[in-house]
Amino acid sequence: MLSSVSPPNRGARVLIFGGKVIEQQSGADKPRRALQASPRRLPSQVLTSLLRRGLAVIAVSGIGFAGLATFTASASNSAADAYAVQTPVGIASMASALGEPEVSADDLADGRNQSINTELTQIDNAVGDAAMVKRFQALGADAIELTDENKRLKHLSEFQWPTHGKVSSVFGMRLHPILHYYRMHDGDDIGGTCGQPIWAAQSGKVTITETGYNGGSGNNVWIDHGNINGVQVSSGYLHMSSYTVKVGQHVDKGDVIGYVGNTGLSTACHLHFSIKKNGAQSDPMQYIGWNYTKN
Repeated sequence: MLSSVSPPNRGARVLIFGGKVIEQQSGADKPRRALQASPRRLPSQVLTSLLRRGLAVIAVSGIGFAGLATFTASASNSAADAYAVQTPVGIASMASALGEPEVSADDLADGRNQSINTELTQIDNAVGDAAMVKRFQALGADAIELTDENKRLKHLSEFQWPTHGKVSSVFGMRLHPILHYYRMHDGDDIGGTCGQPIWAAQSGKVTITETGYNGGSGNNVWIDHGNINGVQVSSGYLHMSSYTVKVGQHVDKGDVIGYVGNTGLSTACHLHFSIKKNGAQSDPMQYIGWNYTKN
């Protein structure tokens, strides 16, 4: 016969079978479940202080933020849950944690690229400005040269009137006053007084000086003026009483080269002024006609 008797101790139970005690159990004898220890939580002010200190150390030593997360996780599971991350945290995240404006690495790179591009643009502009200045200087020099050349050509093409007086016989066919037949008069006769000065109509080099009859030209001088607008030009001064230059001498426009005379085939004191273009006789008025009315 099985019966149960409650012992004096509360919580104990005795089983009796056939007058024998079979089992005695007590509440104290039962195994107890281990209580799960609750994690200790640190105050948020402490965690914030630890975080700030850790960020300061990272900024100086370059330690990754993952190490800081491990450090804080050892102090508090809740802090680890809040701050631990799987990848290193950049400068922008640290700045955000410290309350600074958040700037990403891409923003920093873009800013740097813009700064570099601005500097390169300024350099390009400076180089371009220098090149432009040089170009303008070169163009200015070219313009001056062109202006000087135009002046020179104009100066060369505008011959000075070679002596005082008017034209008494022009270039072309005429009845010769001594020979009394028509023939080509290859210059302009400019009347004057014997002994008055004759000037070089244009600058150049003396190529001929002759004394005597010389086929009717009398005492004469020829000056080579070089290339004028693509034409080789020279001037001749005939029937001179005398000349003051020699072959090879350079003369400037307006220099006295001799004096009016009546030598050679001539009827009176005058200057026979001739022009040759590329070796051929030409009308002198092409070169001295511009100031004809002044004389």
